[in-house]
Amino acid sequence: MERNTTTYTISMAERVGAGRLFRSGLAIGDDIRSRLYAQLLNSPTAALMGSLCSLIILTTANIRSPSAVFTTFTVLEIALAVARLLEWRRRRAIEGKAATIDVSWSALLSVLWCGLQGALAFTIMSGSDPVLQVLSATTVMALLGPVCSRNYAAPAFATLLLLLLDIPFVAGAVVSDQPWLSVIVLLTPPFVFGARQIINTFHETLLKSLLAEEENLQLALHDSLTGIYNRQGMDERLSRLVASPGQTMAIISLDLDGFKGINDEYGHGAGDTVLVEVARRITLAAGEKGIVARMGGDEFMVVVRDCDVDHVRKFGEALVEAICNEAFVIAPDVTVRVGASAGFACLPEDALTAHELRIRADRALYDAKDAGKRTCRRYSEAGPTAARRA
Repeated sequence: MERNTTTYTISMAERVGAGRLFRSGLAIGDDIRSRLYAQLLNSPTAALMGSLCSLIILTTANIRSPSAVFTTFTVLEIALAVARLLEWRRRRAIEGKAATIDVSWSALLSVLWCGLQGALAFTIMSGSDPVLQVLSATTVMALLGPVCSRNYAAPAFATLLLLLLDIPFVAGAVVSDQPWLSVIVLLTPPFVFGARQIINTFHETLLKSLLAEEENLQLALHDSLTGIYNRQGMDERLSRLVASPGQTMAIISLDLDGFKGINDEYGHGAGDTVLVEVARRITLAAGEKGIVARMGGDEFMVVVRDCDVDHVRKFGEALVEAICNEAFVIAPDVTVRVGASAGFACLPEDALTAHELRIRADRALYDAKDAGKRTCRRYSEAGPTAARRA
């Protein structure tokens, strides 16, 4: 259930004030917003097939009615097709990596292409060649479906593309030498309204699916009792963490002392209350830079990034004090106390990989317990655990 490390944005559109074209009507998180933007990049083959259809019509137009206008349209069509192909290849080269992709560039090419198709439709429909008019009408109607289905992740943007195709086509029909073609004006409002409803329906379905997936992921990676990461969630985060060159990443393993006695004397409900409060105290102490997880039972883990060894030691000692020094209220006028032991290891000083770092932090925790508990120890090959293993 690992997340895609590629983030999709609309940075350029935001800078020019066009960001609202891509926003959903609901309040959504950054991850879902990124995945919605990613949907706008789907089906590049369908986009290129649209260019192929346009080139077929332009070839026919150049044969039947050779003109500089159709030649210009042909050159522009080929240029846009090449630009879209290059943009697609560029995205493929960086997708799936730790990178940010600005969807605005692909969206801009889509706007230019739909504008070009609309201009071509106006030119043909306002002319007098019935063969080209039929081909143009067929192509515009055929393109509207793929355009809407490819861009429904952003309803306003999909509607813009639809209008860029349809309005020039209708305008060309109105100014043509066939008055009865003006009936298309009466067909346009219900057609646009119906297309907009379809776009909204698809968008809402996609959004509900993404929200449900996000909720399931949240449940899978977080501890249901305390709300912090569970073991699977910590594994997922560690798999994506890379210590910066010259910096330190540390893991602190923490275990409660005397917790079993609370369960035995007061029941598991009281134990759960203590675990929730312990998680709150650790999370408060860790702040935004720390990653906190309940690894199971009364065992917790904290990942600390970009700090030196002395800072990690002081932080581990502070965690132990935060748990040991203040009693836990488990019922009105009923308090209990628990102790805590912690062990930590630092990367790259004590380990070379995140997996090795976890193992050595656990060994340091055992050393802390062997040393009398309620203390924090750093991993050492010469510690009691290592000596016992030897």
